[in-house]
Amino acid sequence: MRKIWLILPIVAALGVGCLTQTPGLPVEPTEPVVQVQEVFGVLDGWDEASGVARVRTSGGGVEEVRWPSGASSPSDRMGSLVRASGVRDGATLQIVGETVSFEERGAIVVVSPVAGATVTSPLQVQGFGRVFEQTLDWRVKDVTGSVVAQGYAMTDARDIGQYGPFQFEIFLPALADQSFVLEVLTYSAQDGSEQDVVTVPLRLLSTATSTFDVYFSHAQKGSNEDCTRTFAVSRTVAQTSAVGRAAILELLEGPTLEEAAQGYATNIPAQAGLRSLVISGETAKADFDSGLSAVAGSCRVTA
Repeated sequence: MRKIWLILPIVAALGVGCLTQTPGLPVEPTEPVVQVQEVFGVLDGWDEASGVARVRTSGGGVEEVRWPSGASSPSDRMGSLVRASGVRDGATLQIVGETVSFEERGAIVVVSPVAGATVTSPLQVQGFGRVFEQTLDWRVKDVTGSVVAQGYAMTDARDIGQYGPFQFEIFLPALADQSFVLEVLTYSAQDGSEQDVVTVPLRLLSTATSTFDVYFSHAQKGSNEDCTRTFAVSRTVAQTSAVGRAAILELLEGPTLEEAAQGYATNIPAQAGLRSLVISGETAKADFDSGLSAVAGSCRVTA
């Protein structure tokens, strides 16, 4: 009991000291945290009355920027690349522009991934393009410089001569070395020469792989008589968590030249594309674009 009575006054005194505020000392106000926002994209619209510009980003989003009062009107710069920075208005979510500048860049601008980045598969690519017929090409080169994957993508430019955002994904092939290069380019409509090549050196997180089967028909094995008779061929790609989507995209690509020479064939139209894939438990629901409806023949209809 003696120890309790000795400690309690000390605790009580400390408590009073903590709760008592010395009168007359001012309380410093808490300064709000102000974060400067930056947006880089294509000037897509301008409202002269409100002084608000509409900017489309490479990821498909749209930002509204209140144009600085001292800056000249951007009304004649539609489709140009612009960079703006300022503070976001919490009420309107607009960026109150403090600085704006138009950037003169090449025909192709890759925003993501950045050079030297460590990436996984599928590789997400975003940027802007001002290219003929809104079409650009891409390819992946391994450490030896050999092309191991290639394809094309479209920009979403509003008009000829304007930049448009693009975004696409690449399921990377199996690579023996982590280092590889992504190139985005165009080909001349006159002579087919390479133009506007943008090179992005990258590093794959791991050289591990994912292997799965896709199924094609084979006339010599009875597919013509029975459309349900399909036969497995193996595919190996860079390790990915999106194996289902990778498998469907490989299916849409059809047999390789070597497999076609062996008699494998596909009944899926070449222009068919995958919109989305949802996997729930053991059920997968794939949504294809209108290209899948371009069918002919009983086996194609069945497929």
